[in-house]
Amino acid sequence: MIDATTKDVYYYPNCFHKFFPLTLRKLVMSQPSRREIMDGFEAARARTFYFMAKALIDELGEERGREVIRETVREMSKSSGLATKQRYEEEGKENTWENHRAENGPVYSVAWIGGTTKNEPDHKIIEYTYCPLGAAFTRMGKEAEEIGDIYCSVTDDAFWSGFNPDWRVTREKSFSHDGVCRLVWRRD
Repeated sequence: MIDATTKDVYYYPNCFHKFFPLTLRKLVMSQPSRREIMDGFEAARARTFYFMAKALIDELGEERGREVIRETVREMSKSSGLATKQRYEEEGKENTWENHRAENGPVYSVAWIGGTTKNEPDHKIIEYTYCPLGAAFTRMGKEAEEIGDIYCSVTDDAFWSGFNPDWRVTREKSFSHDGVCRLVWRRD
């Protein structure tokens, strides 16, 4: 008989592990930390992106598939930047780097390790030694890590092209190649 009060409840003991990654199983069985919650969320996002991107590459071929992935991530991220800019306008906030970091920095401090290493008016640098999305791609293997690099190489600059096009973002280092993610903002 299953005791519903215990943390070791397995409703489907033979298939639970197939449908829920370890991080999500931990959520069900114990009180998770905020970092574990973000790790689980980003792991699910990485898996979704990987399988959809892999299907595009398989269907369209390596070169065209990667091109379509980059274009799609760029469009999606720019759309997100535009929506964020519109929300800021509705709230009477300026779409500045400082306001964006003030709003989103606390989220990053929960699960990402690192932060701002240079903060000048027209030049910002952020370095992370841990990113839950990058770590999730790495755990899935080399192919997933390479496909994840497509996403990571495009998303930040595309977001900012919609949110505040005065800024350009360059990813100078990546987890897969350098063990650190280094993002550089420069204002035109």
